[in-house]
Amino acid sequence: MPLEAPKLDDRNYEQIMQLVRSRIPRYTPEWTDFNESDPGITLIELFSWLSEMMLFQMNRIPDRNYIKFLKLLNLELRAPTPSAAHITFTPKAGAKVLPVSQRTQVAAQSAETGELIIFETDEGLDLIPYEMSDVQVYDGAAFTVLTDANNVPATQYRPLGWTPQIGSALYLGFTPPDPLPAVGQRVFPQQLRFRVFLPASSQAGEAQNCADVAQPPVSPVNLVWEYRHPKDLQRWRRLNLYKDDTAGFTREGYILLEGPADVAVTVEGKLNQEARYWIRCRLDSGVYPAGRAPEIDFLRSNTVSALSLASVGEEIIGQSEGHPNQRFDLRRTPVLQGSLSLRIEVEDRETENWIRVDDFLASAAEDPHYTLNPTSGELRFGDGRRGRVPVAGASIIATEYRYGGGSAGNVGAESITIPLSSLVGVDSVSNARAAVGGSDEQDIEDLKVEAPSVLRHRNRSVTAEDFAAIVQNLGDVARAVAIPLAHPEYPGVKVPGAVTVVIVPDSEDQPPQPSSDQIRYACNYLDDYRLLTTEVYVKGPVYQAVKIIATIAAKPYAAFDEVALNVAAQLNQRLDPMSWPFGRELYPTSLYDVILGIEGVSAVPSLNLEINGVPHGDFRLPVKVTADGLLYGIDHEITVVLEENL
Repeated sequence: MPLEAPKLDDRNYEQIMQLVRSRIPRYTPEWTDFNESDPGITLIELFSWLSEMMLFQMNRIPDRNYIKFLKLLNLELRAPTPSAAHITFTPKAGAKVLPVSQRTQVAAQSAETGELIIFETDEGLDLIPYEMSDVQVYDGAAFTVLTDANNVPATQYRPLGWTPQIGSALYLGFTPPDPLPAVGQRVFPQQLRFRVFLPASSQAGEAQNCADVAQPPVSPVNLVWEYRHPKDLQRWRRLNLYKDDTAGFTREGYILLEGPADVAVTVEGKLNQEARYWIRCRLDSGVYPAGRAPEIDFLRSNTVSALSLASVGEEIIGQSEGHPNQRFDLRRTPVLQGSLSLRIEVEDRETENWIRVDDFLASAAEDPHYTLNPTSGELRFGDGRRGRVPVAGASIIATEYRYGGGSAGNVGAESITIPLSSLVGVDSVSNARAAVGGSDEQDIEDLKVEAPSVLRHRNRSVTAEDFAAIVQNLGDVARAVAIPLAHPEYPGVKVPGAVTVVIVPDSEDQPPQPSSDQIRYACNYLDDYRLLTTEVYVKGPVYQAVKIIATIAAKPYAAFDEVALNVAAQLNQRLDPMSWPFGRELYPTSLYDVILGIEGVSAVPSLNLEINGVPHGDFRLPVKVTADGLLYGIDHEITVVLEENL
């Protein structure tokens, strides 16, 4: 059983006061006035209050010793993690645009506090200065206009037709400027970036391979990107493809390809009547597996990933006094691990960049090393034996670091709309999908509970419990279970080396199912901890909807509507996926205790269940739940009758 720190004294104010009062007749029998107005009673109350305060502090000694022990083991509170989003920059029609630089800042306004939540782009972005106004699909026989489906989320379409075949193509049309660019002027930037979003609803909860998320799999087909050159309108010229995270539109991700310098303005497709700059993606060879034709929600140009972080540069931290074990504090916290660049400047000497280390155990006397606590922002230098001491008068400067993170960054779709940097030619910014992955700094009580599992896995996932413990470090994961030897594509078969991690998001949705972005974020996180030979999958639970159809007999004084609401609420609480154990069977007879425990209920004349809309049948048999399964209540039908009418 787990070790529990003892409470040294659990007496409270009332108990102490009553204990002292009970001794009055024994030691001072002449004292007979026990009213609160008596000065002696007032002194007893004061003594009891002071004693309770002393006991409270004394009872904190075991906790203090525990925390000191955690510090000896180098366990710190887990720093906040930033949320990730995909930002789309919409250019102004006819305006000259400049590239979006790396670390460009945009923001969302918090609905709770009104404060700005800053996001910074991960990469630079060459903007396509034209609106992507037309989307068409050629399925090998005819063209279909899908512009509206591409513009409106949750109206998915198949980018290569219902049955992709050689020659099927996706056409992207861009509205040319008026007047057209001069001859010899570059039309498109040197690199084009597109982001493919898969349907959120259909992808929610589906299993993803962590290795594939870190390294996209090979596409089953060969897709080529093409354009028409003004000097050769009879054929399509090929564009170089630099990266395709989507594996042929089968996954969400970015597509990077060469931007053509000169493009002809043409009319393509039977249903299009206006000339456009056209870029197409054509199926050149290969075939998709049967029933696996790609289906996407929408495709966006001018989109780049961003994190809820802010950058700081050239911050003067302080001056060295030449003493051993000096400590300094950064102004902004928490600091993103690995983002700090530190230099030491000494007058009439060359500037030197120092190196961050986890500790000074392997540091020599002249090694330019320092340690950083990312949560508190505290810098520490060596003592001259292990790690060099900065010379007296040296200026300690943070060349650059990034700070931020937290669950506040998990903003909804279309929330990141405020540019904080100068964006030439940009009309608006937005995020088509909600930001995910942000978590707050770990609570001290959570660390105390989590410490044993951290000591077991030591940041390496070996057992199933390790995977479950590590993935719950993510702020938007409320629950998790890891199933060893389980492969999503081979249910019921034990596959050596496979582990399936099932996560439940911290969401008010019913049932709470992780989005594809959340699953991908968890995959990226777990991939750093898994062993090379372990094949890890992350997915959402398999839910079963439980509908209770019951007749409840109520006592004469009960309010029938209130009884019905209370019964439904208690049933939903019992079947809450946030508390129902993974894989536990449901015995219908156990629901009688839930209903009979509600005030005003005297009997349950009838009780029936529907599982996913199908009657359960034999009431004596349990509802089977798979190892990755959970239950939730839905649309209960509760009929309340007077007990006298039975």
